[in-house]
Amino acid sequence: MPRMVYCVKLKQELPGLDKAPFPGELGQRIYDNVSQQAWQMWPNRSMQIIADRGLNMADPQARKAMRQEMEKFFFGESEQAKPAQAGQAGPHLVFCAKLQRELPGLDKPPFPGPLGQRIYESISKQAWDMWPAQSTLIINHYGLNMADPESRKILREQMEDFFFGKDARMPEGWAPEEVGAGAGGGGASRKGGGGGAARKK
Repeated sequence: MPRMVYCVKLKQELPGLDKAPFPGELGQRIYDNVSQQAWQMWPNRSMQIIADRGLNMADPQARKAMRQEMEKFFFGESEQAKPAQAGQAGPHLVFCAKLQRELPGLDKPPFPGPLGQRIYESISKQAWDMWPAQSTLIINHYGLNMADPESRKILREQMEDFFFGKDARMPEGWAPEEVGAGAGGGGASRKGGGGGAARKK
């Protein structure tokens, strides 16, 4: 029978990791408080952070920054959510440009700058959660190196196209259950996503 933990990320009791993912206090804290399911969310998130911030993981400072982001990803959100819940009647709602309906938005811009602000104001959390799978497809398709400024620029352009381009809207009758369905999350790349990887500047 698997070892069960109360997962601080997903707020429910779930199977935990078989062992600490790495040595040290943070690794032990993840082992004690984070489920396997939540831990599997980290690779996509870490790829986003590397792309957005242009981190070079050969640099000790970049590894330190990534460790801080990991801790914030698993343990920081609950603390950040408390004041928001106290001061707001409900979630931040947006009319999602991708899904063409009103849905809960992100808690804050996903990164600094005009595009991050535009995503915060016009993209739902549900649509934002489609991006990691699409970004992986783009990175693999072009063999992008996220330490290269030109690669980061290409990925940023593809992100903007994915959310706001002329083919960005999901088709009529699209249902959220399709996201991640089938091998490799095909639902995210078939329409409004796959088009983004079809061109390179």
